[in-house]
Amino acid sequence: MTVREIGLAFFAALSISVLVTPFSRRIALRYGLVDRPHGRKRHLMTTPLLGGVAIYLAFGITVLAGMLFLIGDSSMIAIGWKSLCIMIIIGAGLMTVVGLVDDILSLSPLIKLMLHTIAAILVSIIFITRGALLSVFLTGSSLAWLTVPLTVIWLVGITNSVNLLDHADGLSAGTCAIAAIFFSILNLLSGNLSIAFISAALAGATIGFFFYNYNPASIFMGDSGSNMLGFMLGIIAVLGVYTSEGSIREIAVFTPVLILALPIIDTVFVLRFRRKNGKSLFTADRNHLAHRLMRLGLSHNQSVIVLLVVAALMGTLALLLPTLKPYQAILLFVHALGLVGLFSFFINRAETRETKE
Repeated sequence: MTVREIGLAFFAALSISVLVTPFSRRIALRYGLVDRPHGRKRHLMTTPLLGGVAIYLAFGITVLAGMLFLIGDSSMIAIGWKSLCIMIIIGAGLMTVVGLVDDILSLSPLIKLMLHTIAAILVSIIFITRGALLSVFLTGSSLAWLTVPLTVIWLVGITNSVNLLDHADGLSAGTCAIAAIFFSILNLLSGNLSIAFISAALAGATIGFFFYNYNPASIFMGDSGSNMLGFMLGIIAVLGVYTSEGSIREIAVFTPVLILALPIIDTVFVLRFRRKNGKSLFTADRNHLAHRLMRLGLSHNQSVIVLLVVAALMGTLALLLPTLKPYQAILLFVHALGLVGLFSFFINRAETRETKE
């Protein structure tokens, strides 16, 4: 596998996604698979779903082609190339189907979360038994068994964080595309070409959909898309190698957290707000970061752009980590957390002051 083939994966998935998404839109309109404005959903017109199916098809077809026609290099991970591709295609497909069921039946937030979590756990177990384990500080210690539950928690958490992030046109798709690009670059630099290929395919498929999902969106990804993207990014994070040797555990832990910082921040922010105000953690509302920025006077597109810039900046910091010593990586991560804290504090403070006035 070469850099050229990884680049081809990106453009192939992007092209397929651009071509398939309009067909998904037509099918959604024909069979009434749409999201109608009501309650907290304030988009101006009925919008087709099934965008997630288009993303999955573009991603899955590209990975399948890679499995059939390329010789993957899996020397840096525990799973062989063909087995990895099959597991990725099936796992992503299951998450897409689970999300599609919710899109069709409009399940309650609690039932939806339970269903997503059960599906994520089942798929996680399959990957874990084949060697996809989170690299943490426990390897070789008596607490090494904790890597399994921590891996499940990570995958379930990222899946649902991306699902929660899908509250503004283009935000979730843009964030996931940025994350996949950084994962691809970092794994390419470290020589983990198989994961770089899969990340590039995911980035291309998501960007192809983003063209139709940016405000005003002509199609939504729905839970079928956010479930699949969240879980795939979680798996890529677990299988990724972030240094040329893959041995600095501090960097191995910090890098995916920085790349996926935006969905993590948004989830923490929203759950903290709901708990503070005595609301159910499962009740949907309009208190996500994008909603707050819009209430402060930014337009929809401006709010999304600000948050995508934050995601890109966090990814850029992640690119620096492999060049640092362990203590420097820790300091950079702490500084990133501080900047995130300040960003969240000023958004919350500004909105509180505006409400009082």
